[in-house]
Amino acid sequence: MSRLLRGVALALALVAWLEGGGAEGQERVTVTVRQLFDLGHRLEVTVGSEVVWADPHFDRVWFPTGAQSPKVERVSGGFRAMFTKPGTYRGAFTVTVGHATNDVYNMTVVVKPGWQ
Repeated sequence: MSRLLRGVALALALVAWLEGGGAEGQERVTVTVRQLFDLGHRLEVTVGSEVVWADPHFDRVWFPTGAQSPKVERVSGGFRAMFTKPGTYRGAFTVTVGHATNDVYNMTVVVKPGWQ
């Protein structure tokens, strides 16, 4: 009986670890300006994904400030953000080449549960 309880406890711990963030950061999605335009300014990722806007032509990338919004950080060659909760995130970006510098483009990041 104690082995059965230990097995159940281990299974529950594994499920809690996977759902609670133990699997976070396992997917890295890298996107360029061209890819984002080709995708209609829409990305679909799973919970725990890191999105990297890895193109020196991104001038700015941001999401409205708020408790649920991901924090965007400038990194070498672009920007990055972690998406730790499912939902639809609406943000914006600007580019430096081929467009007017004051053009702001909307984008949507749809974050789906990892188990789908």
